[in-house]
Order: sequence, then structure tokens, then C-alpha cells
Amino acid sequence: MYEIKWYFPQSIDEALGLIKLESVIPHAGGTGILKSRLLEKIKGLVDLGKLPINYFCEENGEIKIGAMQTYNDVIENLQQIDPDSILIKALSQAASTPLRNRITVGGSVSYFPIWSDIMGPLIALDAKVTLLGENAGMYDIRYFAKNRLLRRNSLVKEVKFEKDRWRSYYFRAARTSFDYAAFTISILAKKDKNLVKDIRIVVTGCARKFSRLEDLEEELKGKETQDLNFDDIFKDINLEFRGKRHGSPEYLNHLFQVELARGLSKIFGD
Repeated sequence: MYEIKWYFPQSIDEALGLIKLESVIPHAGGTGILKSRLLEKIKGLVDLGKLPINYFCEENGEIKIGAMQTYNDVIENLQQIDPDSILIKALSQAASTPLRNRITVGGSVSYFPIWSDIMGPLIALDAKVTLLGENAGMYDIRYFAKNRLLRRNSLVKEVKFEKDRWRSYYFRAARTSFDYAAFTISILAKKDKNLVKDIRIVVTGCARKFSRLEDLEEELKGKETQDLNFDDIFKDINLEFRGKRHGSPEYLNHLFQVELARGLSKIFGD
């Protein structure tokens, strides 16, 4: 294991130059590095604390969250403008209070661990990710999540999404509140009287890491909520899960079906 050298850049350009060095990586909250298989190969860490990417704002109908915002920062800021946000429901269940004060949005989006509590809601919100550096630009979060090479010599600047009024539901399959989630379910929905006007359903933790259930969404749109029989709808919906300490793939798929039905029953229950 190398003796790790710390770097403390004062500007984004300086930070982007440093992360091009061999085995030198960005450091935000540091929680992702602890789980990294590359820990023994790291030669340097670039502290991002002085960079101007720690902000939260509402602008032109969009919510913008800087990469250095912690989970608790996001919770506190969203409570002021959108107290029913699915991100509040998800992030308030993530890890522990001390860790929520460390885990950053940028690090979570960049690493996207399979147990992530933020990616499902962001995918459901059709969030966009802005990168700085070699792959500078704005990317749909689903595209970014599937193209991991975009992280090369690049930093997450912010994520943003439209501010809108959604009914929301979030579920994490975990044995204890502090345990990693086997999978998560994020649901956003809109009703027009008794009709399903719009709906988005995202599952993370499956074999493909995440899945947007677009076929099911289209099947539900336009239907009368009182006529929905969730047990019938979901019995033929199967996702592939890998065997984990949380249970067999078959068990996890069954649990997913049960909790998806419960979530939609709850979101359309009133």
C-alpha cells in the first residue's frame, strides 16, 4: 500500500489537472473510497472541499444540487421548498446521521454503489448530471450511469431536475435501518381525478443495477385508480436479481413484486 499524498486545490482547473495524475482520485466525503477495491493502489487524494460546487438552488423551475452537498444538506434544503420530495424520503433512510453528514451527492452519483439510496429517485426524476473536465457536458443520469468511462478525468459539478408536484413512494429492502439495501423502489405518480395521469417506477439493486419499468408505466397510464388490481398486474413482472446475503434471486424477485404492489396501493390509495 502506498503512502497517500493529499492535494488541496483552490480552483476547478487545478483539481482537474491533479486527477489526471496516475492513481490520484477525487475525495469528497470519503465514504466511497472505504469500499473501493482500489484502496491499496491509491497514491493521492484530491480534496474537493474548496471548490465552488457546494450549493443548492431553485432556478427557472429546476432544482440544482452541487456535487459537494451532503445528504443532510439536501434533506434540509429540500424541506424548505419541496417537503414531500422523494429525495427526502430516500436520503433520510440512508446510512446513519454521521454518514449522511459525509456522503456527498457527487460522490454517490459518480460511484453509484448497488445499494445507493439516491440513484433511484434521481433516475425517476429524470435528473441531468453536469460534468467538468475531459468529458465536460450535461448528461441524462441514465446514460451517465450506464457509461462509466465518462468519469475518466472528470468531476461531477451538479445534478438538476425539474421541480414538479409528484405523489411519491420510496422503499428500501434491508434487514435493519442501517444495513445496505438489497434493492430499492422509487415511484412518482400524478393523478387527474381518478385517472393515472403520469407515473415513473425505478428499481435499483437488480442484476442490471437499475431498471425503469417503462412497460408497466405505459400500462398504468390512463387507467382508473379504483379499477387497478395490483396483484394481477405484477404477478408476471419479474426482475433478475443476483444471489446475495439478503436472500436468493427468487426470494428477492418475490419481495420486489410484493413491495411494488404495496407501494402503488399506497400511492393511489386515497
